[in-house]
Amino acid sequence: MAPLPSPPFVHIDGISNFRDIGGQATSSARAVRQGLVFRSADPTKATADGLKKMSGELGWCLSEAGGVETGITTIFDLRSAPEIKRDGPEWAGTETAKSDIFAASNIHRDWVPVFAEEDYGPEQVALRYKEYTRSGTEGFVQAYHDILLSAPRAYGKIFRHLARQDPSPCLVNCTAGKDRTGILVALLLLFAGLEPEMVAEEYALTELGLAELRPLFIERLLKNPALEGNRDGVQNMVSSKKENMVAAIEMIGKEFEGAETYMREKCGLEDDDIEQLRSNLLGGS
Repeated sequence: MAPLPSPPFVHIDGISNFRDIGGQATSSARAVRQGLVFRSADPTKATADGLKKMSGELGWCLSEAGGVETGITTIFDLRSAPEIKRDGPEWAGTETAKSDIFAASNIHRDWVPVFAEEDYGPEQVALRYKEYTRSGTEGFVQAYHDILLSAPRAYGKIFRHLARQDPSPCLVNCTAGKDRTGILVALLLLFAGLEPEMVAEEYALTELGLAELRPLFIERLLKNPALEGNRDGVQNMVSSKKENMVAAIEMIGKEFEGAETYMREKCGLEDDDIEQLRSNLLGGS
């Protein structure tokens, strides 16, 4: 497999789809800050060397051009409890519920599930899966709409972390780092002033980031009774097509009046939070 483009991808041993969301120029010509927000798939299989690189112990460089050095101090895990406890093939031999592997590297793991455990029962999951397996963009848009309705508490905590006077670098993850993570990142980038087309292109990078894990995800999902035999639907489900995010951004505008209004009305951010968050996301550019 060819190396992933870096930037924005960063190779962290044991973690897939790991990348910096910053570096792109916004409509104001200022660039989204690098070294502040990272996204990834499940990080709990990080190796010892991977944790050192992630925490900054090795003094690693994120950007060949900018030479940004940083270390992650907080991980925001958007997964629900049943996801963390399950043992699919991609978790073989790994105790996914343990978080003390991060504490040893001075990284705090903050569990902020988008969906409550009662919302992750077999029937609810089957309905959610059905949306992702539909062809076209409508299924993804509906699934992402459901995420946005369920996420204010989780997303709000992340937004407030980033709206501090001097926020520390953080990693946001779900299982694949694609959907719940993808919508959170889209809100941040739209809020910062990145053009929708570029936001969708950033989302589509997950096609590269998950290339190695995708076959394992597909085989695990096909074992779910709600998806059994629906290989085409499952392949669509694990995709990160640009057009799905383009349609989702249109939905965010129509249903939530844009990223900033969502942050204010759904997540409860105040004027000072909004001002500081924007300054932090565009800082150093």
